[in-house]
Amino acid sequence: MRKNTTYLSLFSVFIVTISAINPVYAASFEDYVQKLAEHPQAMSILSESEATRAQAKGELGLPDPMFMIGVDNVPISDPAFDRFLPTSKVIGFSQAIPNPVLLGAKSRKLNEVSAKQQLLADYTIERLRYMFISKLAEYENINTQEEVIHQQLSYYKELENAFKGQLESGRSVYQRFSEIDVERAEAERKLNNLQAQKETIRAEFFRLVDEVPEMEVPEVQTIVWDNNPNTLYPVLVAAKDVDISRKDIKVADAAFLPNFGINAVYKQREEGQNNMYSGDDWFSVQAQISIPLWAAKNQVPKLQAAKARERSAIFSYDDIVGQWVKQMTALKSASDAAAKNIKVLQDKDHSMNQKIKAVQRNYEAGTADLDSVLLAKIDRANIQVQLADARQEYVSRVAEYNSNIAQSNKNIITEKMPVQENSK
Repeated sequence: MRKNTTYLSLFSVFIVTISAINPVYAASFEDYVQKLAEHPQAMSILSESEATRAQAKGELGLPDPMFMIGVDNVPISDPAFDRFLPTSKVIGFSQAIPNPVLLGAKSRKLNEVSAKQQLLADYTIERLRYMFISKLAEYENINTQEEVIHQQLSYYKELENAFKGQLESGRSVYQRFSEIDVERAEAERKLNNLQAQKETIRAEFFRLVDEVPEMEVPEVQTIVWDNNPNTLYPVLVAAKDVDISRKDIKVADAAFLPNFGINAVYKQREEGQNNMYSGDDWFSVQAQISIPLWAAKNQVPKLQAAKARERSAIFSYDDIVGQWVKQMTALKSASDAAAKNIKVLQDKDHSMNQKIKAVQRNYEAGTADLDSVLLAKIDRANIQVQLADARQEYVSRVAEYNSNIAQSNKNIITEKMPVQENSK
C-alpha cells in the first residue's frame, strides 16, 4: 500500500513538473481576431459572394444545344419506304444564341452584387471584433465591480461592529444601523445582477469564439476619420446598391437587342423500291433573330422600373450618408465624454485616497472615529465603480466607432488600458 502511495506521489509531481514546463497555451488577441474572421456569420456571406461570382461567370455561357434524330414523311396507312413523298432519316441540331450584350450586362451586375457581399462580409468581421472587444470590457468591468462591492461589504461589516461599540458606550446610533442595512442590501442586489450579467457575457463569448477568453482588455485608439462618409462601411454598401441599380438599367437597355439562333438539319433520302426515287440527300440550315415587336409591353416597362429603382437607391444612399455622419459624430462625442469622465473620476479617486489617509491619521491620533475612515473608503469604492463603468463605456464606444470605418489595415489594438489600483 505504501509503495502504491509512493508511485502516485511521484506521478503527481511528474504531472505538475510537465505542466510547469509546458504551460497551457493562452490565445492572443490576434488568435481571437482570426477566429472571428472564420465565424459562421461572416463565412455565410463570403460563401454567398463566391456563389454570386460563379453565377456571373455562368451568365456568359451559351445554353446547351439541342440535337434531334428521327424520320420524315412516313405514311400512316402503309409505312413503307417505296412511295412518294420519299421518306428520309433526319439528324440535326439547334443552338440558341442569347443576346451577348444582355449576357454581359447580367454578368457585370452579378459581379457588382458579389462585391457588395464581400463588403458586407468585411463589415461583419469588423462588427464581430467590436462586439468581442466590447464584451471583454464589460466582463472586466463586472469583475472589477464585484471586487469593489465585496470590499464595500467588508467595510459595512466593520462599520456595523464600530456602531455596536458606540451603542454599548451609550451613543444613539440606531438610525445608522438601518441605513447600513439598506446600503448593504443594495450592494448585495448589485452582486446578484452582476452575476447574471456575467453568465450572459460568457454565453456571448462562446457564440463569438467558442470559449471564455483569459486576457486583459486591449486599449483601443480612435482611428482618425476625415469626415468623408464614403469611407464608412454602411455608406459603401449603399453606394454598391446604387451601382447595382445602374447595372440593372444596363440589363434593361440590352434587352432591346435581338437574340439569335442557328438550326442545321441533314436528311438521308430513301431511294424506295427498285431505286425509283433517285436523288441527293438534303441539308438545311436556318439562322434566327428575334424582333422586339412587343417592346412597349415588355422591355419598356422593365427599363422604367430599373430607372425607378436607381432613383430609390440614390435617395437611400443620401439618407444613409446623413444618418451615419450623425451616428459617427454621436459615437465620437460619447467616447470623448467617457475619456473626460475617466480623467475626472481618476482625479476624484486620488483625492479620496488622500482623504482616507488623512482621516486614518486622525483616527490613529484619537481625534476621529473609525466609522469616518470606513465611510470614506465606502465613498471611494463607489467612485471606483463609476470609474469602471466609464472605462467600459470608452472602450465600447471607440471600438464601435472604429468598426464602421473601412480601412485595409486597422492596427488599433495596442496595450492594456492603465487601471488605477483599488485600495485594499
